[in-house]
Amino acid sequence: MKRLYSALFCSVLLISSCTNLENADPAQRKTFVKFYEGASSMTAASIEPTEKGYIILANVEQTVDANTLFFTVVFEVDDQGHRLGNFFSFPNGTGKSIKSLSNGGYVIVGDSISVQADAEQAANVTVSSLRTLIVNESFDLIRSFTLTDSNPNVNAIKEDFFGGAVTVAADGRIFILGTFKEGVVNQASAPEKQLLFVRNPDLSPNWSNDFDLADNTYQNAKSVHLSPSGQVVWATAIADIQGAFNRSWLAIPAVQDSAIYSNFSHFGQTTTQFMVPSDIQPAFNPSLGFGVVGTYSSQTDGSAGNMFFVRVRANGLIDPNTIRYFDGIDSFNGTVAVDAAQSSILDQGKAICSTKDGGFLVAGTLVTNPQKGNGGKDIFLVKVNTFGSPIWMKTLGGIGDEEVTAVRLAKDGGLIVCGTNTIGDYSSVFLMKLDENGNLEN
Repeated sequence: MKRLYSALFCSVLLISSCTNLENADPAQRKTFVKFYEGASSMTAASIEPTEKGYIILANVEQTVDANTLFFTVVFEVDDQGHRLGNFFSFPNGTGKSIKSLSNGGYVIVGDSISVQADAEQAANVTVSSLRTLIVNESFDLIRSFTLTDSNPNVNAIKEDFFGGAVTVAADGRIFILGTFKEGVVNQASAPEKQLLFVRNPDLSPNWSNDFDLADNTYQNAKSVHLSPSGQVVWATAIADIQGAFNRSWLAIPAVQDSAIYSNFSHFGQTTTQFMVPSDIQPAFNPSLGFGVVGTYSSQTDGSAGNMFFVRVRANGLIDPNTIRYFDGIDSFNGTVAVDAAQSSILDQGKAICSTKDGGFLVAGTLVTNPQKGNGGKDIFLVKVNTFGSPIWMKTLGGIGDEEVTAVRLAKDGGLIVCGTNTIGDYSSVFLMKLDENGNLEN
């Protein structure tokens, strides 16, 4: 199938070339900042390293004649952030995660969103289905799969499915993590449950399972991984039934390839707090397990939050000795982690990656105030060692709000930061390369 272009999207977005703060310098740079923008707002969703550089996954939402339209956008850049080729759009949905396929091309997981303003049931005004796209290296759409409510009764409350994360095994199988809400009365407050399914390279079914624990509701982090022993590992927040995360705790499910739990490690289940992971990534040495980043607050409404880090062993067990909390003001007073409840500024953990020395780069946002930052939301970076102890901290930001989506280790040991910059009502995607110490130079 030919790649999907939307005439409306192309005419409204009008993306021609990326702009950056120092576009006139053609020399090879150790660090840089690039922006990718157009006439409509675009937000970053994910990034995937390639031999040439990176594939960036983004989303556009437009309102045209009172109709809301959604587009998934992908484009490729080289290792200096220069865009290679065109922007490619896939209408009628959003992208959450992208991964390279073992035989070339990419798999994109996200949501297909249907809006029916005149639906008889309020829950059916917006219906979400989990969408998987397979594209080749030229971003032609090869095949797709949508997990949706197939109930033919138009008056029934539809079940919602949400895409979350994807990874690919060495044998080409595709592991997709999502959540779903059953079609019940008061669906908005119904539990959101976990769903893990595996597809063969041609998207035919392999196995699947939904995971539920006493009707709790879940919020999964943006990544899922296969451990060296073949376990499927991810991070999730568990909240009390009926949805609201006014009391939530961290859990690390580890599932055997046969869809059976081998471990289900918890942290915080006996205390009251807001604790939601955003990302989990493997250590540079896989035997050291994984690092997890997220947001912790002693206030159950999530205010006065701190960015947290914790390491997970290779078997999926949380190491409680490595839990650390970082505040955008207090942590800079001596460059230290803080107590869980100590928070002078709102910080949110968003993304993480491993570093070659066995540590991790932990990234998030801080809401600035007169004591710290450049206005709005800024980038908050913390380099930690294997055990979570901080090595250095940085804040980066400019005009508007900067929010981190993903961080990656560059081939030369530098650090890649991808996210969204918002000024007023307009958003663009940024890609930033820092040196190994988090500096933006030359």
